[in-house]
Amino acid sequence: MLIATRGFTFFILLILSNLVFAQSSLTAHAISVSQSMSAFYMYSLSDGDGRYKTDYEKYLQEAGQHLLKFEKQDSLSATELKNQWDKFLPYLEFEYIDGAGYIVPTAVRLQYRNYLSAVYKKITEVVNSETNLSEQMQLMSLSVEVMSARFYDVSDAMYGAMSISSNDLTIDPPKMANALKLRLAKIQQMNLSPELKKAFSSVKRKWEFIEKSVLDYKGDAAYLLVYYSKRQISKLLKKSRVALAGV
Repeated sequence: MLIATRGFTFFILLILSNLVFAQSSLTAHAISVSQSMSAFYMYSLSDGDGRYKTDYEKYLQEAGQHLLKFEKQDSLSATELKNQWDKFLPYLEFEYIDGAGYIVPTAVRLQYRNYLSAVYKKITEVVNSETNLSEQMQLMSLSVEVMSARFYDVSDAMYGAMSISSNDLTIDPPKMANALKLRLAKIQQMNLSPELKKAFSSVKRKWEFIEKSVLDYKGDAAYLLVYYSKRQISKLLKKSRVALAGV
């Protein structure tokens, strides 16, 4: 009886472990998709600066790798996303028009936008609110990247915020920003090492520096500022996760 109980307990722990890894892979996929979207539209907004093309190609590749990991860990949940990803990815490109620059076809923009919304929605359905600190950091990085991706998407769209429909409201940047600040405040109250406290204080300052620009969708002068600030935030959170894992 004791052996059977131990076997059942091990089986449950194995399932839970696989679910945690699957959720982490899905979140990592969403982060890379968001980063690719920011770089994709920065390429258009910067009139074809090759640095952003290199970025979005790199992030798309990473997104694909994370999706494959998620598919191996939870094939049932990944099926719909994988089908959607494979369908629109080959069409993710610009049209260059003399006098107008790099234009993203409306159908491509909507498919890209819908995919990020679908991934983010799935994360909200599967991620437990009672996550550990490492997972909290990954979710904070996700929030910053998703909000930034929506900022660049809307900024590059011909009709700006008017191009957002009711179907796009799965991603609610003001609500996400409030949740991010609450999460940061809660974490800063924890008993952390001086290095982690410093890192989270820096994350907080950098986010507050770009928050208004990210949420307002106004002012083309903010494009570079948002891009490099959110990149620094991502690096800080990633470095902090690595440091935490080594404790």
